[in-house]
Amino acid sequence: MIGPETGDVLGSLLLLCGMLCIMAASYSVCYAIWSQTWEGWEGWNARTGLNEDEAVAERLSRQK
Repeated sequence: MIGPETGDVLGSLLLLCGMLCIMAASYSVCYAIWSQTWEGWEGWNARTGLNEDEAVAERLSRQK
């Protein structure tokens, strides 16, 4: 007899595996979208006008 006191191990494992598959698929889709739209550090620096070397030099000058 199946009831709440017996527990369904196979069903819970299937639900767990299904949830993990859904999470992996959503991660893959989000990563694929992000990797296609990311412009890279060079494009970001050119668009914003920020330069890492200048930012480090400015930070060091403010600390003194």
